[in-house]
Amino acid sequence: MLDLIIRNANLPDGRTGIDIAIANGLIADAAPHLTAQAQREIDATGRLASPPFVDSHFHLDSTLTYGRPRVNASGTLLEGIELWGELKPDLTVENIKDPCYQTVSLGRCTRYPGHSQSCGYQ
Repeated sequence: MLDLIIRNANLPDGRTGIDIAIANGLIADAAPHLTAQAQREIDATGRLASPPFVDSHFHLDSTLTYGRPRVNASGTLLEGIELWGELKPDLTVENIKDPCYQTVSLGRCTRYPGHSQSCGYQ
């Protein structure tokens, strides 16, 4: 038996009347009119089921750089971009990779996708 089925949901791609089956915290199936049973069911008729609106990614190439070149006093994205612009000209491959590997070794990250390469660092 499934943990949860969300019935008759609308999806962001335009499909409607979709049942979403959840097992062990993961989506097991998504299709119209699933016949499976679940411990709990939610009627989502007329409602949108979507991924979270939170982008929880982070940039390994800037990990452990707090205070370099200075602290983001306003906490805004615009100041963060300005600070990165000040720091970037002085970066080397080593001072990007070393904090990345250190962060991964601390268990704070499960993947190292090589983001520094996509920022133009080799």
